[in-house]
Amino acid sequence: MTTETPAIPVTIIGGYLGAGKTTLLNTLLRGDHGLRLAILVNDFGSINIDAALIAIHDGETISLTNGCVCCSMVDNLAITLLELLGREPPPDQIVIEASGVADPHRIVFYGAADPRLRLDGLIVVADAETLPLRLRDKYIGELVMRQLVAADLIIMSKVDLIDEDQLGGVRELVREIAPRAKVVEAIRGDLPADLLLGIGETRVAASSPFEVQHGHDPPATRQEHDDLFARWSFVSGRPFDRERLLTTVESLPPSVLRAKGLLYVAGDPAHSAVLQLVGRRWTLEVGSPWSGADRRTRLVVIGPSGSLDTAQLTEDFSFALADDLRS
Repeated sequence: MTTETPAIPVTIIGGYLGAGKTTLLNTLLRGDHGLRLAILVNDFGSINIDAALIAIHDGETISLTNGCVCCSMVDNLAITLLELLGREPPPDQIVIEASGVADPHRIVFYGAADPRLRLDGLIVVADAETLPLRLRDKYIGELVMRQLVAADLIIMSKVDLIDEDQLGGVRELVREIAPRAKVVEAIRGDLPADLLLGIGETRVAASSPFEVQHGHDPPATRQEHDDLFARWSFVSGRPFDRERLLTTVESLPPSVLRAKGLLYVAGDPAHSAVLQLVGRRWTLEVGSPWSGADRRTRLVVIGPSGSLDTAQLTEDFSFALADDLRS
């Protein structure tokens, strides 16, 4: 019996010129996330790749020693994606950097243009210092607004360049324009990879049925983020009631920035269900068959430290368990 290969998640990163998209890409390329990333860019020259990381520079492709690859889209994104899908082994995740003057919403359909691809999320980077001015500009204001409205997750960059009063005004402006989008503030793109990428759903480990975890990442790679982001995990061998689960996910609070996991759902004991949530976008799809009798939910939720109500999350997801097996 053959198992269908999971679709490759595609993350699109947009934002106006100078917002900080390239800084974010450099963070991912250097990150110790253990993924074979394929990052698609318009211009190699803007990516500051450490020479020690470059294994092969072959025309429109740069292969790195950490398994990542950086590809130039030239003028045809579709062809570049098809070439990536033909690689052996294929990338674990594809990240597309949209042009600063592009409407990223128009690129979204590429994330699902092939059954071997799955849209993971649309992330838009906004420069907190210049955003109010950009929005008032009669030439580019509408474009910048469309970028924000389309986003699942907005990263407000360069927040260290303005004072608290100015930052408060920008926060209010973003809330008015994109009230449904989740917003993260960042300095120099310094964000954990598992907040940006759809990873970790099969890597949750907990010693008890319900366990709350804060910053349990390798100290060498994530220690600097522990004070900023909290990670809550839910592990259980009891199945979810599907309708209750859908209601719980749909009503997650704004503090939940990302959720991902392999879930045990009543009604299909043979297969896992894959939950992916990025900002306001989420999916629950049939996953691979369970291995043997190990049917166990492994879920991770990420949000700002101090804002993530882990007790409420435990209560909500516990309530979503099937009636006859709930404690």
